[in-house]
Amino acid sequence: MKRIFLWAAAYVLLAVIVTGCTGALKSKTVVIPDAEEGREPHSLGETFEVNKIYKLPENEDGELFGWTDKEHVLGYFGKRGRERSFEELDYEFKTRQPLPDIHGFVHGVKVSANGAYASFSVQIGGKEKLMLLRLADQKQTVLREWASKERVVVTGQMSWSNNGRYVSFVQENGNQEAVIAVYDVTRQETKEFKFTGKTTENDHIYSVQVSDDGASALIFKIAVRQPYIVFGSFQGDAFVSQYEHPVSSEGNGDFVNDDQIVFVGEEGSLTLFDRRNAKITTLLERSGVFQLSRDRKYIAYSKGRENLYVAKLQGNNIMNEKEIYKGIVPEQIEWSPDNRRMLLTGRKWYEPRPSASVPIVAPFTQNNSLFIIEFK
Repeated sequence: MKRIFLWAAAYVLLAVIVTGCTGALKSKTVVIPDAEEGREPHSLGETFEVNKIYKLPENEDGELFGWTDKEHVLGYFGKRGRERSFEELDYEFKTRQPLPDIHGFVHGVKVSANGAYASFSVQIGGKEKLMLLRLADQKQTVLREWASKERVVVTGQMSWSNNGRYVSFVQENGNQEAVIAVYDVTRQETKEFKFTGKTTENDHIYSVQVSDDGASALIFKIAVRQPYIVFGSFQGDAFVSQYEHPVSSEGNGDFVNDDQIVFVGEEGSLTLFDRRNAKITTLLERSGVFQLSRDRKYIAYSKGRENLYVAKLQGNNIMNEKEIYKGIVPEQIEWSPDNRRMLLTGRKWYEPRPSASVPIVAPFTQNNSLFIIEFK
């Protein structure tokens, strides 16, 4: 889900506005020298030596959402004010393969961790739909549909489990209760669970991520203007909280496995929690945005004003830390399936951060600097 929570927000899907223009994509190669020459590498796969950096030119428009395989990413392009279309790009931006048009106003796109699906919302004909697109054959599935006048409140974006089997979202009914909906793409069925952890109408859930076994979930909520992460399990028809902690508005959280989670706490420390023994471990004293690789062996994270690092996550330790990029404040990171490439978006430290009362998940858009980093 996979991973969610880079600053996320409680927003109603009807109010999302997405714009963009198409343009030819080009690549620019930058070679960054190894800052640790002469140091004996621990292993070939852990040197984290940058080979090339491919940059989307700032005068190009479009959005990128995530990897479909180790060489392709899913993008969304089109003329301003017109319907736009999904396109699959090779990671060096040499080609773009259009996919069949999705009619209507599309927003909230998320690519599943295994690259097999894209989830999104679409507005068309006075209706709002939550949709899945299977990328292999472009089959579309409607998860939920309602008329705009029904005032249904589905908060945040849909999120994926790390194995790409479960996609989930939250629907609020206006009182102190919310419903977590979980769709199983293998069984093609939806289950709903009550969440009674809200305390006032001003508290909102803005994201929920399900574990790979489908038995637990991470909930990200805002309460009295403070973001929280809630870790718990599904019991019967309800979600039962087992651990809750305030988190940084610039951080995020994710599953390491079904029993361990990692998140950036309110004070900015990268923290690991293991519910099997209720142990809390500080992995890093300071961290901003982070992202685990798909196999959960490596981690990329921001630290300092404009610094991006990668390291190995081994047990309760961060090992072989190395700075791989300097010059932007990272805002969203996506590892390729083979851990050899990284999709990165960010901004200069002096550029204003988008104003929001709560964090908001941003796609890889033309509004920020966009890179693909390739390792040797």
